[in-house]
Amino acid sequence: MTEEMKYEEIEKLNPFFSIWLSTRKTVRYVLNHKDLKYSLILAAIAGIPNAISAGNEWSKFFSIQLWLLLVGILVLGPILGLVGLGIGTVIYTWVGKWFGGQGTFKEMAQVMGVIMIPSIWLTPYWVLSAIFVRNNIFVMNLPWEVTPGAIIWFFVSSLIVLTSSIWMIVIQSKAVGEVHQFSSWHGFATLILPAIVFGRSN
Repeated sequence: MTEEMKYEEIEKLNPFFSIWLSTRKTVRYVLNHKDLKYSLILAAIAGIPNAISAGNEWSKFFSIQLWLLLVGILVLGPILGLVGLGIGTVIYTWVGKWFGGQGTFKEMAQVMGVIMIPSIWLTPYWVLSAIFVRNNIFVMNLPWEVTPGAIIWFFVSSLIVLTSSIWMIVIQSKAVGEVHQFSSWHGFATLILPAIVFGRSN
């Protein structure tokens, strides 16, 4: 069933906070009151914590000088964030049309940056994780080095990643649903279908 959500703008929303619990209302607010530049800035910023996360994984297998790692994060991070926005805009607009969605490429691009806000919130976690990995603190080298601190950090880290991942999927499903003016379940299908297709192709 198609959901048409219409909101009266009574107050100014702060997407950095409202996106978590009022996703559809925030998306509609952004579409009505923000321009594409706002989304591009958010996507560029969100690319930095994602680059830190990728840097953590590379640091586990390769010896990378700190200055080179920082340059890569600060330069490549925003670029990759913008590339991700572009790819997501095309895919989610196109796939959404298969489910009867009404969203345009411009509207999806306006919203793509906003649904990356949770990634920005995770920046402190990724920075802390990078410090631990870089200095071999709380890192479990099984089966020889397993400390109580490493075990605690493993469970805390897993909880943060799992919880944020699930919440991000919920936010993205609602956001895509609002852009296309259909249900959040259709929004979820719009997200998961490309992942399944690309997964099978690999």
